[in-house]
Amino acid sequence: MSNPIHPAEPAASLWTQTTVLRNAQNQEEAISIGPDRKVWSFIADTGDSRFEASGQRLENLGLSADFVTVGRNSVGALVVIAAKGLTLQYRTERPLTALDMADGLRHRWTPAKPIQLPRIEGAVGVRRLYTQSSFSGLRIALIVDTETPEHGASYMMVCSQWGETGPGPFILLPPLGAHKPAPHKPAGPTLRNRIFGSTQIA
Repeated sequence: MSNPIHPAEPAASLWTQTTVLRNAQNQEEAISIGPDRKVWSFIADTGDSRFEASGQRLENLGLSADFVTVGRNSVGALVVIAAKGLTLQYRTERPLTALDMADGLRHRWTPAKPIQLPRIEGAVGVRRLYTQSSFSGLRIALIVDTETPEHGASYMMVCSQWGETGPGPFILLPPLGAHKPAPHKPAGPTLRNRIFGSTQIA
């Protein structure tokens, strides 16, 4: 029986950061982080009952993730980008031929590829991932948490324009946190004090 004074906490969702987009086959496809902290793909209706009687397909993309984002590259293919700590990987949807379709959609995604971040002083981990698709293609942005003597706990934004072979050169924006105040130092002795010390003149 439920307790009206102390109601039960709502159950946390086992699937997080879900994005739904249409894939190259014009099917609605959901990309989520699953209970195992891996990125999964779900298609409600593949049009092929060989997967399940309903035609549904659930696929583990094999990317470990704290955060995931999905965008489209310049040819309209889905790009799934996952971050775990400071490790970034991505997989790209590729067009399917009739032979590929007959092979059970096992070749829908390219193998996982790493994204090499530039050197960021005091980098701790990726906090957020963003994508933007426009006429010029896919852009990605990351918020990276940092810890440095100058700024203390802060963060930076890192941006890149996606090219045909993956992310292009990264642009680093200045730290977005406030400067850490310099520690207070007591004033040193003045020239008069150094010469005369504390001698009292009668």
